[in-house]
Amino acid sequence: MKKRAGYLVLALIGAGTLAAMGQRAGVLFQLGQRGLFEEIPENFMAKPELKADQAAEFYFTRLVYTENGWRRRPTMRKPPFEYACPEFGGGKFFPPQGWGWATDFPGADCKFMGGVHRLTGVRVHPNPNVMTILDPRLFDFPFAYAVEVGGMELSGEEAARLREYLLRGGYLFADDFWGGWQKENFVNQMRKVFPERELEELPLTHPVFHTFYDLSEVMQVPNVGQGCYGGPTWQEPDDREPHVYGMHDDAGRLMVVVTYNSDLGDAWEYMDLPCYPEAFSGYAYRAGVNFMIYSMTH
Repeated sequence: MKKRAGYLVLALIGAGTLAAMGQRAGVLFQLGQRGLFEEIPENFMAKPELKADQAAEFYFTRLVYTENGWRRRPTMRKPPFEYACPEFGGGKFFPPQGWGWATDFPGADCKFMGGVHRLTGVRVHPNPNVMTILDPRLFDFPFAYAVEVGGMELSGEEAARLREYLLRGGYLFADDFWGGWQKENFVNQMRKVFPERELEELPLTHPVFHTFYDLSEVMQVPNVGQGCYGGPTWQEPDDREPHVYGMHDDAGRLMVVVTYNSDLGDAWEYMDLPCYPEAFSGYAYRAGVNFMIYSMTH
């Protein structure tokens, strides 16, 4: 299938409260006014040099899930083509994105893979890898990312497939959901997958915090609006503290990692936006690289 340079969707929406969404929209409007949506040079960042006998070592696989209805939007369809990342040969800094599973897509995927490529030397597939849970090819990719999982609804078949994927060595990273009711939804979805297991808070001594970078704290990473305008970094007043949760298999391997009350995806996507604080984007990249390295080595 021929690759195309852009992916046009119908809406741009962020996570959290209406106020946070309004801030985000204001920042993005200003970005457009300042001309940051213009095309970037083809040679901004060269594609990884993969020889004929080499294959990409890392694919950023984004999971497509069904909406549970709280966003009052239909499930966004899977794109019919592979998006070409601007860091790897043309496009836009901040392309239009989607909602639900596609929040921050494709910008966060592209920016994160660019960071992995620069910081680790790992051979990355240069474009996002979007996949439904029931796609049999999912088992070819040990790292899967799910975003805004407060709106996720798993069918029985999807829960069974995700269970098989994780027990066979897969790794799920869930990000960007806020407040007790969104957490409750994700916990309930994971109970469909593993009724016999619970999400547990990970101590900072856990190896996932030290696989590539040594992380000494769990930082709350805000969305672009809150990061650029300042003020509170939380989104829902009923539960304001960030946590990293995990779920292990019987051998002690971490197979699910969760960044709750935090938005690493926005920090990846807007890492080169002058108003977004480096402290947040730096932490988000270090944490994301650690999660990725853990998934590839365990």
